[in-house]
Amino acid sequence: MCTVTYIPTSKGAYLTSNRDESTQRGRALPPAQYDCNGDKLIYPKDPDANGSWIALKQSGDAAVLLNGAFIRHERQQVYRKSRGLIFLEIMAGSNPPDHFLQIALDGIEPFTLILFNSKQLWECRWDGYKKYKVLLNASRPYIWSSATLYHRDVAEERKRWFLQWLSSARELNTAKIMTFHQSAGKGDLYNGLVINRANKMRTVSITSVKINADKPAMSYQDLEEGTNTVKIFDRTSAGKDSRFLTNANWFIRKLKIRITNWEYWPSQLVYGPLYLYWLWLSLKARSFFFFSAANPGLQYAGFIHEKKSDIYPLIPQQYYPRTKLFKTGELPVVVMEELKRAKLVFPLIAKPDIGEKGKQVKLLHTENELFQYIGRSKVDFLVQEHIGYEQEAGIFYYRIPGEASGHISGIVGKEFLSVTGDGKSSIRDLLKREDRFLLQLPALQYTYGCLLDKVLADSVKHILVPYGNHSRGAKFVDLKHKISDALTDTIDAVCQQIPGFYYGRLDIRFKSWEELAEGKNFSIIELNGAGSEPTHMYDPGHSLFYAWGEICRHWRLLYRISQLNVRDKKLPLMTTGEGIKMYRDHRQYLKQIVKV
Repeated sequence: MCTVTYIPTSKGAYLTSNRDESTQRGRALPPAQYDCNGDKLIYPKDPDANGSWIALKQSGDAAVLLNGAFIRHERQQVYRKSRGLIFLEIMAGSNPPDHFLQIALDGIEPFTLILFNSKQLWECRWDGYKKYKVLLNASRPYIWSSATLYHRDVAEERKRWFLQWLSSARELNTAKIMTFHQSAGKGDLYNGLVINRANKMRTVSITSVKINADKPAMSYQDLEEGTNTVKIFDRTSAGKDSRFLTNANWFIRKLKIRITNWEYWPSQLVYGPLYLYWLWLSLKARSFFFFSAANPGLQYAGFIHEKKSDIYPLIPQQYYPRTKLFKTGELPVVVMEELKRAKLVFPLIAKPDIGEKGKQVKLLHTENELFQYIGRSKVDFLVQEHIGYEQEAGIFYYRIPGEASGHISGIVGKEFLSVTGDGKSSIRDLLKREDRFLLQLPALQYTYGCLLDKVLADSVKHILVPYGNHSRGAKFVDLKHKISDALTDTIDAVCQQIPGFYYGRLDIRFKSWEELAEGKNFSIIELNGAGSEPTHMYDPGHSLFYAWGEICRHWRLLYRISQLNVRDKKLPLMTTGEGIKMYRDHRQYLKQIVKV
């Protein structure tokens, strides 16, 4: 990743790299084949950060990374992410040159990326502030020397060595190119192609990629071990049969998980047998929308299609995160100005103003991630301070109109989707061991790409989805034993300050159960109304019959509260026309929600 040559041929090209590294860095693993976003990549792996510096795609695309951009930069003590991981993320994209322009690079150390994509050669640079992408003439040879190690004069001298050797070389092949990369420089251990600077910095390997349509390959020479590795893609029929059987086994396993665990069934299947009970309650109320007077303070009683931006202001300000609403299409500079004015700093949570089951919710760490979110969102969205408390729970609350105090009918604890390393297995392999996580693998692949190939150190825990959404892999645990008089009094005191709120679930982040019961160190991140599920029913230990019982119990409460508000407050129920419009509007709205 410190010296790179590109040599075109009649059938493709050679891309070769000398890796200069500190002697304190771990020895890289030789090239192996990995699956990234449905593509197959061959690359050596850096054991320290689990990234790489050179990669070959089965499509014939290839790339190599160099340290630094144009000039030697002052290295920071901490960077957001390894360049080698960023490199793999870019290569995992369907169009790596475009992905380079799209990916967030703030907090990343400067680098140069040489990309051979669809027979085009690109030089991409990140200088720590700005991206540069230049299309080069792919029919010409090139040599690059890392700006962090080699002065411009030295780089020019190395270029002369390269062109002089190239002019005299005949019938080039991988072996001849790697020999040049090992011998050029007349034994100059400071500026030659193979260096050893006082045993502190030295060339540890040479990697050459042969790019052609017939048989792309990667050759790897470990200069410290004295070993050579050649890796090609598995294209045998046996390999295809093996992949087919593997895919079939995964499909069968996932199907079995879904069939044998009702919590993963479609909601229509879970709720279907209970629609007769809904119909009975509707006949008694003479309205299919018997719930609509349950929460007079919430639009549609908080059943569906209610706006979070209308709900948060109803909650006393000290109980919910600082939040800003932005219209779709808002300019990023305007968003940043508003956030600065509100003193909101990263990390931040972005989510649609009208949401459902955690869709389009994203934890943002940088401005670029925020700008990408703004560019993708087709709906109005909220940007909210991230509440860092580790515990999250959903507390179901109700208060019968006319009664002095309310009640807690259920509590669900939320265990975020996370894995714990064993020092040997990749994140992907760890996910495959857990049924719940396996079902989330496609979504995680979309979000993390090749980062799932990272090997976590032993006992290191990594949270992949920092939200308590069942549909995004969180495990729901019934915590009804946490219900106490003190906790009920605290929740009731908060809810009675919310105008027109009698029934729903509060999703709360908090520091500890003891402090939550005392009304300390907690924040209401969501308030859900009449459409709230008693989510404690999704505890894996509960049967479907238990879930049906809980649903019916809460529907009875919903019916009773709404009917009392109709009688005592003279509130009208939603008409059939209004209800149909609500459903139609919500269905159309959900079509605009995007993956983030």
